[in-house]
Amino acid sequence: MNNLIRRAIFQFIPSWAVGFLLASVFHSSAVLIGLLRIEVKLTLNDWLFMIWHDLLGLLPTYGVIIAATLLLAFLITHFIVNRTGSRISKQRLSSIRFTLFTSAGGLSFLLMLLAMQPILNVTLIAGARSTLGLLAQCCAGICAGGVYSYLSNSYTNN
Repeated sequence: MNNLIRRAIFQFIPSWAVGFLLASVFHSSAVLIGLLRIEVKLTLNDWLFMIWHDLLGLLPTYGVIIAATLLLAFLITHFIVNRTGSRISKQRLSSIRFTLFTSAGGLSFLLMLLAMQPILNVTLIAGARSTLGLLAQCCAGICAGGVYSYLSNSYTNN
């Protein structure tokens, strides 16, 4: 149990934090850029205020959904790595793990956002309504997967 708690604290939580922070900032930026397109005047303070309030406002909902999504994606990826890892050299396994975890992070964000539409009949994350915004959200998942791969790989090598 102690090992599981250590992994959660030092691998999953930082990965989730990177994914959530990037997703929230990308969402806020997409909305603010939309406002600029309709010629709303925004100061740097307006940008910082909205980004900060979106971080706080999205944390209990989008943050929790991202955590559940990444947890599921990373558990599935661990299962795949454990099933195939014994047949691959240690050096090659590291790059394969990175590819699998970053792909899992990006794909999990895509599936999460696509699933929200039919279930809730609305795209809750306004920043994901455009193709570019959806790709930005997926990039947040890719970054979360990359951080998780790096942290979990350094843990398994020790």
